[in-house]
Amino acid sequence: MKKLSVKLLLLVSIMILAVGCSAPKESDENVQTIQTFLKNEFTGPDDELKSAFKQDGAFPPELREYVEENYKPLMMDWEDMLNTNHILFYQRMAYEKGYQLKPIHIEIKKDQDHAYEYEVKVEYEKNGESNTTTVSGRMNLNDDGEIVTIRNMDDGGLLEKLNQ
Repeated sequence: MKKLSVKLLLLVSIMILAVGCSAPKESDENVQTIQTFLKNEFTGPDDELKSAFKQDGAFPPELREYVEENYKPLMMDWEDMLNTNHILFYQRMAYEKGYQLKPIHIEIKKDQDHAYEYEVKVEYEKNGESNTTTVSGRMNLNDDGEIVTIRNMDDGGLLEKLNQ
């Protein structure tokens, strides 16, 4: 009988560990939001965005449509993020200098409630030559899962490299 209770205890312990390890993380939706943002920010520019950048004016209707479709669902205040160069900054520079951007690896770690550290390894390619750099920073989200701030961003020299 004693062997049976030890085996049962062991089995229950293993099951508790297995369930605990496979339980979904509370922040999966927030991580998905950040990952989507980083993919948007460091992929391209695609033909749709290139076309929008070609339009006259600081913020033509085509560019507004692109931002509303790709960024508005992720951000609390996409207009502020656009005005402070937190969105489309690297895309515009890549477009103007003839580069293509591509995220190779994205890592996101929860630091505190609604605060996440991120690193994204970005490939930048022009004329068949490619290099990589790592962009890192910190994002805060609100209770609705929208990006509120992007802080402590280190672009790993990406802006300088795109300007060469």
